[in-house]
Amino acid sequence: MPRIVGIGPSRIFLSVIVLIILFCFTPLSRTMLRLVDGSFAPAHYSSLALQDPADAATVVIPGEPVPVQLTNHTGHTETYHWSATQKGNLVSLGEETLRNGENVNFSVPSQGAVAGKLNIALTGTTVFVTVPVIRT
Repeated sequence: MPRIVGIGPSRIFLSVIVLIILFCFTPLSRTMLRLVDGSFAPAHYSSLALQDPADAATVVIPGEPVPVQLTNHTGHTETYHWSATQKGNLVSLGEETLRNGENVNFSVPSQGAVAGKLNIALTGTTVFVTVPVIRT
């Protein structure tokens, strides 16, 4: 007697599972990401760093410029105001305007700095870099 092959309960079950995954996974994963403040969207950010990461291990002599790199990935053109301070005292300040995706290298003057730590920060943000300053 010939055997009839058709859709059995296991194939129906498998088809239902595949459909559930296809139609529910994306909305479910987005909901789960929102619950933990996550997103599939790229993160927008600004960064400020020493041009050469090895410089973090070295020190600055007062009067020497501090080479830094500023990067804009905020999604729009941004004008950054930066300041270099020591113990709340202003050492230097400036501004740079960057389009989204751009970065710029510039030198932060350290004239007037004293021995200690020089804090270079983007005004109105929590973005900063600190470099040690020594007297010779």
